[in-house]
Amino acid sequence: RQTPGPPPPPHPRPPPPFLLFAHAALFRPAAAPQAADGPSEPSGFGASTSAAPTEEDDDWSPAEAFLYTGDSSTLKEARCSRAYSSPGQTGSLPPSFSAALRPALDALASTANFLNMIFQASDLRESTVQEDMEWYHALVRALLEADVLIRRALLTFDADPSAPVPQLVLRATRNPTAKVQTIVLQDLSKAWDGLHPPAPAPDDSWFRSFKFPGSNQPMAWGRGDSYVTNRSGVRWDSAPFLDCEDGSFVPGWMLTLSTSFYGLKPDLTPEFRGVIRVDVNIQDIDLDQCATGDGWFADTHECNRTTMECVPIPGRGFRLGQYCCRCKDGYYNPELVPEDAGEQTARQGVHDAGGTCYPDMPICLPCWPGCRSCQDASPCWVQEHGLLRAAVLALQGVFMLLIFVSMLAAYRIRASSLLLLETILFGSLLLYFPVFILSFKPSTFRCILLRWVRMLGFSIVYGTVTLKMYRVLKVFLSRTAQRMPYMSSLHLLRILGVMLMTVSWFLCAWTVGVLQNRDRNIPVFLTTRTSDGQGFNLCYLDRWDYMMAVAELLFLCWGSSLWTAVRPVPSAFHEPRYMGIAIHNELLLSSMFHLFR
Repeated sequence: RQTPGPPPPPHPRPPPPFLLFAHAALFRPAAAPQAADGPSEPSGFGASTSAAPTEEDDDWSPAEAFLYTGDSSTLKEARCSRAYSSPGQTGSLPPSFSAALRPALDALASTANFLNMIFQASDLRESTVQEDMEWYHALVRALLEADVLIRRALLTFDADPSAPVPQLVLRATRNPTAKVQTIVLQDLSKAWDGLHPPAPAPDDSWFRSFKFPGSNQPMAWGRGDSYVTNRSGVRWDSAPFLDCEDGSFVPGWMLTLSTSFYGLKPDLTPEFRGVIRVDVNIQDIDLDQCATGDGWFADTHECNRTTMECVPIPGRGFRLGQYCCRCKDGYYNPELVPEDAGEQTARQGVHDAGGTCYPDMPICLPCWPGCRSCQDASPCWVQEHGLLRAAVLALQGVFMLLIFVSMLAAYRIRASSLLLLETILFGSLLLYFPVFILSFKPSTFRCILLRWVRMLGFSIVYGTVTLKMYRVLKVFLSRTAQRMPYMSSLHLLRILGVMLMTVSWFLCAWTVGVLQNRDRNIPVFLTTRTSDGQGFNLCYLDRWDYMMAVAELLFLCWGSSLWTAVRPVPSAFHEPRYMGIAIHNELLLSSMFHLFR
């Protein structure tokens, strides 16, 4: 604490009026100590009473209707005897108020700190209010001119902290209807009770909450023994109000903001000196009933929270009911024609497109199972033809069964090499598996397995057939009647093993690349749509798939060239001819399939 210095001269005077004008006109916010997690939001008053009208001749229905319509014509014929305060709200102010009220909050905090410094740095306990009336008038007028949204400013001063009412009450009011800006200054020190008529008019909680704070409102001090404040020290009333002038409501909702200033007792303890209040016009600030949290009117919309989502309409000002209800993903509105959805989007904009605005409510019905979004009850996914799929799978199963029978019969018919024949039949089984894999819904594992089965089966079948023709060509070119020892069946299988290792190494590299792409949000399978808009999933074809297709075609072309060379070779069972038919059949069908795909 500061040690008291020499006694000050008697009856010190406050700074001259021109200094006050200079400071109050600038309204620079005072730097105050803040918590580590940033500045806190301003705190609100307790809920103001909003009981029923106490006078029978007062009709508050026009004011209540104005809260929804925002149309000033609804207030023209209404008569009033006092202001009307809407039902009290708990919680913080809506986020949309922060930017609009910042100048008014800064002005209040700056003015309060100016008075704090004066009353805490000088001994003004013995000074009289009449001696300082001139610069009190200048202060309240400068506060009104700090922001165009401030319509009324009020200053209360307590020379005697124990008095139930303030000693000085000054009010400055802006006349928004005048052609030339007019500010009316009033001294309402003798009319304190008349400032707070019965409910539903605003009460005096803006003053009592500062002068008679509860135990849960500790005094905050900073900068040694000097009390300073910032925007977090400004409080707001719990409800906006409509002002009443000359028996008529003034169109425009007002919000009361206030803060207090303090002096020091001889023992350097805080002493309440007064309250500064401003009434801010909030009619042009949007009110969001779709917002979540504890803000004013937050989450008070009437949209069905299960099937609908609330979309606020911007630019409507302080009005209730300014939102639209729109069906969530997975639901559709049967009353909305799909052809009209685009026209409604262009007419209403993105905020309420496809929705129904309050007070009307849309009808939201669930989409077809599995559809994320829809415009009607029709399925959005291709419906599987069960009988056709079963017939295809049954046919595939019959051919695979025939292959197993052929593998058993190969032991009895050994006109050709048994080992190579069994290898060709095993590769044929692998080539039949892609149809079974494609009968299930695509997934990462199935899309990877599809390539492995296809490439390995192709390499085994046509690699063995091509190597057999290569062996025939070698025997034919050797000009000897005996088979070369290095071209036995086991030697051909070793060459086939090298080919399969090369293919497997390529497939491993491709698989690693696919898994890395999945981590980068590059899909392994994607969803596409038919001409009528129904979707279906299929494995994604990338550049690697085109490389595989080109490699297959080049390998088949090599086999075709070998067949051309061995075609004149005589054979008892015409084996080169049938091997050539198999290769050219695959070459023709694969080329057509890849071109069409």
